[in-house]
Amino acid sequence: MAYHAAFDLDLALALKDQLVAAFSDLEIGPLDGPSVASIKKDQGVYKLFYKELLVYVAKTDSLQKRLGEHLTKIQGRNNISADDMGFKCLYVHKNWTPLAPEESLIKFFKSRGEGQCEWNGNGFGPHDPGRERETTNKHPDGFDAKYPIQYEWPCTWIRPKNWNILELLLSLKANLPFLLRYETAGKKGHYTKGHADQRTAMVNIPKAGMRIDEILGRIANAMPGWQATRFPSHMILYKEDREYKYGEKLTP
Repeated sequence: MAYHAAFDLDLALALKDQLVAAFSDLEIGPLDGPSVASIKKDQGVYKLFYKELLVYVAKTDSLQKRLGEHLTKIQGRNNISADDMGFKCLYVHKNWTPLAPEESLIKFFKSRGEGQCEWNGNGFGPHDPGRERETTNKHPDGFDAKYPIQYEWPCTWIRPKNWNILELLLSLKANLPFLLRYETAGKKGHYTKGHADQRTAMVNIPKAGMRIDEILGRIANAMPGWQATRFPSHMILYKEDREYKYGEKLTP
């Protein structure tokens, strides 16, 4: 009989089991403005539900911010309503958050039944898909294919006037419920500084509440050589003349 052996404490496994148990004690709350506003800006893990089916599990540094981002994203999509969305979340102490076993939780809940965590790894995350998604003509799939952005989103906050284009782009980027990416000066140029053409050009917005596709078409038309394009997941504005297999040019 052995009289010595190695011991290793699997903290991630223990934490996963306790998180699963803690989640089971919670009810599903509505993913709406008042509910999200009631959540602390603390670190933690959360679950999203669509028609009471668990579709997404993740961790974040700010539960209130991330849940708010998800709510905004859902509101800007076709074929889905935020009224059908719900969530559960757990505040996790900062000492334990780095150990929160996100992948283990996803694997565990996926094993519980068909459709569980369907949006994990399916294009739902908050990150910009990047320029490569467009230039390689990647086929729209997953969340974006099923719930494309609302191309005709009304920009009710944009007042009719002559706008500096960079100022207008910054306002659009800050308020749209989906991603707007535009070319900046240099490979590492920050979006707040934009491009020289955007900083000097003006565009007329003739009426309030214009649709985003109309506004971006006007912006591109006001800067020779620029093109605005829409995709199921986002919109872009670049100094180019290019055809995209899964993108559509926007014209005024």
